[in-house]
Amino acid sequence: MGFLVYLTSGYRVKNELHPIMTISVILLDTGGVLYHRPREDRHLSMFLAQNGLKLRHRSVVERALRAARFDVQSGRISRETFYDAILRIHGITDETLFPEGRAALLLDAADIELFPGVTETLNALREAEFRLGLVSESAHHAREKISWLSVRGLPPDLWSVCLMSAEMGLLKGDSALFERALMRLNISAAQAAFVGHATEQLSNATQAGITTIAFMPDDPNVQTDYTITSIYGLQDLFLSKGNS
Repeated sequence: MGFLVYLTSGYRVKNELHPIMTISVILLDTGGVLYHRPREDRHLSMFLAQNGLKLRHRSVVERALRAARFDVQSGRISRETFYDAILRIHGITDETLFPEGRAALLLDAADIELFPGVTETLNALREAEFRLGLVSESAHHAREKISWLSVRGLPPDLWSVCLMSAEMGLLKGDSALFERALMRLNISAAQAAFVGHATEQLSNATQAGITTIAFMPDDPNVQTDYTITSIYGLQDLFLSKGNS
């Protein structure tokens, strides 16, 4: 039976069934865990203004393109098709403008900022011989994510695996993305932890038998093994003397 203990070191334990000392690989989501986008839609807004149009409210766009977002993240449609749909929602009808509009959207996607403590924490974990990986539901390719993070100071050789849902053709709600990561790393689920914020991804990791760590979760009541309030909490979990 699980338990709930609040600790002063920046994390809380929800489940005693996943001993932290068995873990040698830490998988992380990307957006919402490693980075955020404080200048969201900046380039798209400038592109629209140049063509006499205004940026629509994000919630309106998300509602209109919910199905298309599902399709692009699962690889059913291309990112270009998805970007064209965004441009049409904003009133762009001249298809000769689409390449410029897509470029603006991609610039916005790459315009990321790391959360405090990410660089120090990941370097400390690697120095302690933990392997690190990226697993995310995303319309973007692994090489692009790695490049964005490299520009922000996280070198490509930091990652032992990098799987993006669109490239793998795996749907949301499917634990297979995590199972594929375990296969590539040649490890068991008991050797891996996943750090995420999205309820569905955390649930998928649980289904795959992986220890789950919630960081700023979308649903504060999501059932996970651990919850951290700062990325530094990973150092408390994995590098503190009591867990070594």
